[in-house]
Amino acid sequence: MDRQSQHLWLSDGRQLGFAEYGDLTGIPVIHSHGSASSRLERPSSESMLARIGIRFISVDRPGHGLSDFQPNRQLIYWPLD
Repeated sequence: MDRQSQHLWLSDGRQLGFAEYGDLTGIPVIHSHGSASSRLERPSSESMLARIGIRFISVDRPGHGLSDFQPNRQLIYWPLD
């Protein structure tokens, strides 16, 4: 499985892209990147994440990377995804 190019389907039919880094059985930490970035943004040391037991999940915002665009979207919709 390519841990950097995963996706899931949201209830409205859109695709949401994400990547996982570190310990897959570790404590999940969800990262929401800023503008002009993607799911590929992560801490520089994946071995450090694994060593401390963190499952770092970096999500593409709608319209970025593997995530589908959503017309008429407002920033306040992001937590619902």
